[in-house]
Amino acid sequence: MPVLEIENLVSGYSPHKPIVKDITFSVDDGEFVGIVGPNGSGKTTLLRSIVGLVAINSGSIKISEHKLEHLDKRELARRVAFVPQMMEPINGFTVRDLVMLGRTPYFERFSFDSNDDRDAVNWAIAELKIDNLIERQVTELSGGEFQRVAIARALAQEPRLLLLDEPISHLDIRYQVKLCKLLRQLRSHRSIIATFHDLNMAARFCSKLILLKNGELIAAGKPFDVVTPENIWRAYRIKVTIKKNSDKQRSKYVLLP
Repeated sequence: MPVLEIENLVSGYSPHKPIVKDITFSVDDGEFVGIVGPNGSGKTTLLRSIVGLVAINSGSIKISEHKLEHLDKRELARRVAFVPQMMEPINGFTVRDLVMLGRTPYFERFSFDSNDDRDAVNWAIAELKIDNLIERQVTELSGGEFQRVAIARALAQEPRLLLLDEPISHLDIRYQVKLCKLLRQLRSHRSIIATFHDLNMAARFCSKLILLKNGELIAAGKPFDVVTPENIWRAYRIKVTIKKNSDKQRSKYVLLP
């Protein structure tokens, strides 16, 4: 059963100027999906549409067979977690405090965190391997450390679907690779969708790619099928050659002189 089904989606910040235009695709349980495309192609708007932050003009979004408009905020937050590209550290919060915020959809009014909440937080902290940071102030963390904490907060929501907007954009290459490897491991418990500027990094680690241009779907499928000279020319207007790995399941582009 698909975790996410998007059909003929048209969405944007104005009904007269849609940004996402007639997009259809689905995400199965356990997939790690990369949304790629040039600047202004609608990658972030698509993510924000899935989590209900951008108005849907037409079409539909279903999450675990539930229409998005039929889910209230609490129900949606128990199914989908969103990590935006820019998330500011909160003064006075320790790492554990911030991760505990992920349990907000489960809190009852005037109640303290429960054993289930603490177990979920401890599990998320262990999954992201940030045990050594739990008593640190979040304002003291490096960019790579804070990105892990932000993802741990999202995992504490126990979502079926995890959305990340440009999770590696402000990290050096070492942390980019480490984080992508970690995300690939995390998909065993859920589906993950992330936007990427780096097409080669997305093709290396994702199980499926969605290639956009000007809000329209250029290609969707396995990285080997999406990363082709023809698709890259359509999306980016650059000529490339493609190199395949030994099992021919992954590919990367190389710019032609």
